[in-house]
Parts: sequence; C-alpha cells; structure tokens
Amino acid sequence: MTRPCVQEKLLTPAECQRLIELFEASSDVAAARLAGGVKSSIRKCHYLWLDDTDKTSWVFLKLAGLVSEVNRNWFQFDLEDLREGLQLIRYDAPLDEQSPPGRYGAHMDIGTTGSTTTRKLSISVQLSDGQAYEGGALKVDDEGKGWTAPRDQGTAVVFSSFLQHEVCPVTAGTRYALVAWVHGPAFR
Repeated sequence: MTRPCVQEKLLTPAECQRLIELFEASSDVAAARLAGGVKSSIRKCHYLWLDDTDKTSWVFLKLAGLVSEVNRNWFQFDLEDLREGLQLIRYDAPLDEQSPPGRYGAHMDIGTTGSTTTRKLSISVQLSDGQAYEGGALKVDDEGKGWTAPRDQGTAVVFSSFLQHEVCPVTAGTRYALVAWVHGPAFR
C-alpha cells in the first residue's frame, strides 16, 4: 500500500496536448496559494477543475479503467468514485528573482475535513513532455525512500492518499499535470 503504481502511456501525447489546450483556453483557471484554507507558501500553481462533460468524458473513462485495474491488482481498497472531479494543474518557473517557483510542498491528500476525509487513492498524470521543464519532480514518500515519479508524458502514478508527497520547485519551463482522487469508505 505504500509503493506507488506506475502506468506508462495512459494518455497519448495528443491527448495530453488536448488537456493542456483546454486548460489554457479556460477562463476558470485559478491561482492557488493556499494550504489548509490559509495563505501559505506550500503551494504555488494554477489549476482548473474538470467536471465529467461531453468534452471531458473520455479522460474520466480512461481514469476509471486505470483505477479499476490498478486497484484490483495492486491496492485492493474499497472504492466508490471520483467525487471531486479532476484537476488540471500548471506549475511555472519564476518570472524573475522575486517570483516564487511553481511547487507544492510536502503534504498528504487525505485530510480531516470535507471531501478529503474519504480520499483513498491519488492519481497524477504527467501531461508535459519531461524535457519541457526543469525541477518539478513529483516525489512520493515510499517508506522513507523518497521515490521520484517518471517524467514520461502520459504516464500515470497512483498512490495511497495517506502518503506524503510533493512537487519540487519548477526552475525552468512549465509543468502540467492532471490529478484526481478516488474516494471510498473510511479506512479501518
């Protein structure tokens, strides 16, 4: 339950680009500089929530298939749904020496309030070409080993939501990711 599962080529480069273009064309992109509801330096990125619509149903279906297979073969958790929708995230390198880099400091996705209490699996899909940016590594604490996710475009990483993880500062370029959380009854 503490080792991340990697699914290479979940999305094609064209599908990744389609999601990036959807992100860039949206007027609903928001800046995230919050953690736990208070101003914080833990998170610096832009994000867009995706609902299951005619335009996005294809990616929801791909993730549902991934979750079904990975959970059956790897985690075997009691799961219910993707009740929060999906989130597209953009992490940017700093524009100047005074700007902070895009990042998301060490945190866990499972929480004690709201929808975070039922998160069981976290999913991160690499949308950017790994050569398009520097820094920005996704690191997951695998029993203290500090496992680093592959940067191959279209690769999905699935891990238990109770694992601490982070996105290191982006030092050059832009990193795009698709993230989701699968919910289920509380762990016992």
